[in-house]
Amino acid sequence: MQIDVLGSGAIQLGNIVSCDGFIYGYPIRVQTHIHKDHMDDFDSSKGYQHILMSQPTLDLLIAEYNGDLPYRENIEVVRLGETISAENCQILLLDNKHMLGSVQVEVTLPDGLRCGYSGDFAWPLEEVIKVDELVLDSTYGSPDSVRKFTQEAAITCFLDLVVNQIKAGPVLIAAHRGILQRAISCLDGVIKDPIIASPLLCKEWKIYQEHGYHLPKILEANTKEAKLVLTEGRYIRLFGTGDRPPTNTNEATSITLNASMGRLDNPVVEYSENAFRVALSDHADYKETLEYVRTTGAQKVMTDTTRGRHGVELAQALKRELGIEAQSSANKYVREWGR
Repeated sequence: MQIDVLGSGAIQLGNIVSCDGFIYGYPIRVQTHIHKDHMDDFDSSKGYQHILMSQPTLDLLIAEYNGDLPYRENIEVVRLGETISAENCQILLLDNKHMLGSVQVEVTLPDGLRCGYSGDFAWPLEEVIKVDELVLDSTYGSPDSVRKFTQEAAITCFLDLVVNQIKAGPVLIAAHRGILQRAISCLDGVIKDPIIASPLLCKEWKIYQEHGYHLPKILEANTKEAKLVLTEGRYIRLFGTGDRPPTNTNEATSITLNASMGRLDNPVVEYSENAFRVALSDHADYKETLEYVRTTGAQKVMTDTTRGRHGVELAQALKRELGIEAQSSANKYVREWGR
């Protein structure tokens, strides 16, 4: 295979392109999105690699890290759907619906072999990379990970829950990047109560709006207006990546948006009369993952076990269900400097 996954989580496509990790001697890195488990050794890549990414990903990175990112000549924005040439390779990035700016990666090597990386992805997708060999996300790689409800149904349950619980008092909503913005965008026009978020979330909010999200007005938590609202009883408070979780929720409803540890037959888990989990997910489930692989046309697949617990199961399923060559990543550690 011309593909591999190192123990650091760096994805290897041929001997030229790495994704979401630094590999010594590889001239190009593709940054698929900004979730922490895909940002390994980014500083090393800034110093030694040409980094490709989508415009929203760059905007979100600048919002969080700022620093020298706007001025670096080795960071290049690639328009989705447009093939570029670099180091005798052809590189194509396509949306994968995981979060704002997240991409699939297709690399045609100098010998014509097409290698790809799914990144974290949702399903269905409007466009899918076409490859011979594929590194595949395995978050929902277990045959037991088949949801019996749609994400549209989960969103409806979330909206109903917020509309009902806000009548009794504050609602606290916690979720990862991408999921939080998708959920709150659905509240636009539904809820008239004020929504409060941290300064970082508010910065991210503006970027989402610039890239087409319809989001309700958000108050920055440290403003006088927001502090007054927090004393009046009815509001929605958001907690995202990097925010300190609430310490006192006795008088508020707490809603966590996360599909892990949830039920497969019902999007809502009720822990108490004011504590809930709603299974919103930005990952394809098991059956959807198989359909994604089928659509790519890949005949050789390596499942990523550095970020998912079901890589071995998924590789076995791909061989059994699709009849293709598949193996889970060995996660070997390599001394990147001076190997």
